[in-house]
Amino acid sequence: MIQISTFNPHDKTALSFIERIYTEAFPPDERRVFADVVRLLEEENAFSILLISNDDTPIGFISYWEWNDFAYIEHFAVDSRCRGAGYGATAITEFSRQMHKPIVLEVEMPLDSISQRRIGFYERVGFTLCTRPYIQPPYAPDKKPLELYLMTYGEIDLSQAFESVVAQIHRQVYGVK
Repeated sequence: MIQISTFNPHDKTALSFIERIYTEAFPPDERRVFADVVRLLEEENAFSILLISNDDTPIGFISYWEWNDFAYIEHFAVDSRCRGAGYGATAITEFSRQMHKPIVLEVEMPLDSISQRRIGFYERVGFTLCTRPYIQPPYAPDKKPLELYLMTYGEIDLSQAFESVVAQIHRQVYGVK
């Protein structure tokens, strides 16, 4: 049975698992140095990571920011050895149900079959694609900005709130002034 739970950032086993999945699942331009993730967990109240487990065996994680108006999923990944079994859909559906507010996330533009399948995955669990141009700022000076799309879940209308949502994400997550 899938469980989604907070974890103690001092739990070295869970943290090591999350770091491995994080670095395997996301290319360097799409992630922070992991020490910065740990620092955020310790210092930033709006930032959290949930551990996804199947019968007490870790299989993935969701890192997210929660503010008054919406939550932003920064990273979501399931261990590559566990993909295709429905764990990801179960976990993101449960996360969305528990959040009780709109959710925003970034996805790659649908330029290849993998990114097209990823968008399809999120659409199947209730997210809506916004094709308005969006740039993810770089995580560090040595990383590149990325042209992405936003996807939303719940009662949020990006045709009205796009600029304010982007400003919040850019300011809080990427440190853009």
